Parts: sequence; C-alpha cells; structure tokens
Amino acid sequence: MRRRNFFRLAGISAVSTIVPNVFAHEVKENPANKNTLTNPFETKGKWYKAALHVHTTNSDGDVDVPTRLKQYRDLGFNVVAVTDHRTTNDLSGYSDKNFLALSSMEFHPKTYSGAPTHHLLAYGLPHPYEYKEELSAQEMIDDVKSKGAKVFYAHPWWTGHTYVEMTEVSGYLGLEVYNDGCKGAHSSNAEVYWDQMLNKGHVLTGLATDDVHRSSEVGKAWTMIKAAKLDDRSILEAIGNGCFYATKGPVINDYHLSEDMKIKIECSSAKKIAFRVSGAGNGKVFMAEDGKSLQNAEWDLSKKKPKWVRCEVTDYDGNTAWTNPIYL
Repeated sequence: MRRRNFFRLAGISAVSTIVPNVFAHEVKENPANKNTLTNPFETKGKWYKAALHVHTTNSDGDVDVPTRLKQYRDLGFNVVAVTDHRTTNDLSGYSDKNFLALSSMEFHPKTYSGAPTHHLLAYGLPHPYEYKEELSAQEMIDDVKSKGAKVFYAHPWWTGHTYVEMTEVSGYLGLEVYNDGCKGAHSSNAEVYWDQMLNKGHVLTGLATDDVHRSSEVGKAWTMIKAAKLDDRSILEAIGNGCFYATKGPVINDYHLSEDMKIKIECSSAKKIAFRVSGAGNGKVFMAEDGKSLQNAEWDLSKKKPKWVRCEVTDYDGNTAWTNPIYL
C-alpha cells in the first residue's frame, strides 16, 4: 500500500513517499557479484535479433498486428514483442521455427513522486491480461510478474524521470539504454541513468528498441539475444539473465574479462570503443586513428578494480552497441 509522509521544510510544504526499494537484481551485501548476470559470449546458444518495443493500431501504432509483424519478419528479425499500451494481443498463429511473436505490454502506473507516469515493459505477459488502472505502481509490477512477465524500465529521460522515480519501484530487470522513438525529443539515450543505478548497486541490463509507432521507424534499433531455442521460455530466460546486447548496428563478437583482469572486446569496424566503469573518470575511451578503424580493444583493470565494467562500440555513422555490465 502506498504511504505518504507529509512534512514542512523551511516554510515550504512538501510531500515525500515511502516506497519499496529492493530490486530483483539488487545485491545489497555485495553489489559487485559477477555471477548475477549471464555473459552471452561465454554461454552456448544462438543469436536472435529482437524488437522489444512495438506498437500497433490496438494502441497508438499506424498498422495492425499482422502487418507490423510482417514488417519485422521481412527485415530479418527473429523476435518481436508487441507492447501495445495497457493491452496484450492475441498472437497465436504468428510464430514458427524462425520467428517468435512474444505477447507483451507497455503499462503506465502512477508514480509515487507525482512525476509523469511510469512507462514499463512486460515481456511474456499471457493474453488476455486484465489491466487494472487502480493498482499502484508496485502492485501492477508485482501483478504482471506473477503472470510470468519480465519487466523493464522504458525511456526514463523522455519520461522526465530521475533516480527518485526509478528507485520508488522494484522488480524490473533493466532499462532501455536506447529508445529510437524518443530521438525526435533528443532523449533517446539513458547511459547516465544506467550508470547511476549501477553505481548504487542495482544490477540492471540495457536494451535498445525502436518503440515503433510508424512504419518508417521499423528496424532502427534492436537487441541481440542469445538463447538455447527460439521459443517463449528460452527467450524470456535469456532476457531475464541478461544474455544479450543492445545495438543500433555495430556487431559485438566477443566481450569478456580474462583471469588476469583485462577486459577485452572484439567487434565490427568502429570509430570509438568506450569502457565504462564505476567511480570517477567513468572508464577509458579508445579512438581509431584517421583513416582506420578499431575492431578490438583491451584494458587492464587489475589496478583500478571497479565494481563493474560495460562497453560501448560506436561506428563511423554514429551508431552504437552496448554490452551489459560484467561484475568483477
């Protein structure tokens, strides 16, 4: 139940909220636990190209479900999560051995702080789902999770949220580090939000999505998921374990931490490779020499010893790929 504590400070009335503050992946005693997430480059499976934020005419998209799914199928996508606002869709009959239509939803419970509503994504939510507007934010997250859904936080910059709103609810596994649908408002990226949460001990992963509403927006950003099979159970398990990376185009071929504490990455041709870590300085950046490109980078962490390290790969067109964090 939502509880509010009213107080007066310096002559100005204010409202604060007492809310849950425990995350599904939060490790209070030892946030630097590298076993919390699965490194997709150190596990068996097959890579699947996934669109994880998709709208149709059943909410505010411009085409119906079959048309939207065909658009992604024609572009070589293997997984499409239809995330219409406040409703699921009947996706029976659209999946086959090469394509998975994943029943999902975007939901919008009220914030406790009074900021604009939360935008949250529930993957693998069975259809039909009865949307209950009267539920509090935490109650709604708990409800979709009880149905088997994996919850992620959508576009916090676009929504005008801060660390306050992101920590007033629990149970989500990651956030959209990039949302192409928000580029018109110049608020697509969420690296700062991600790093702030990681630095506070919240073990969160990062997705890249289209948030497609118009057909011209299809296929601009995606998430590469590594899973044992192309079925609901395997894909949801991979999403839940962080067995994926996010991208607008660059390909990541390998990313791992060696026994001698060197973080290494191999990728498609890049202009910049940036390792991001906890603490001051935020990491190390490698830039390609003029007329050349980078396809790998290595950084010795044995002396710095950060709590976590993630990587960003940016090509000459300005497109980026993001790994999930590795914990030392």
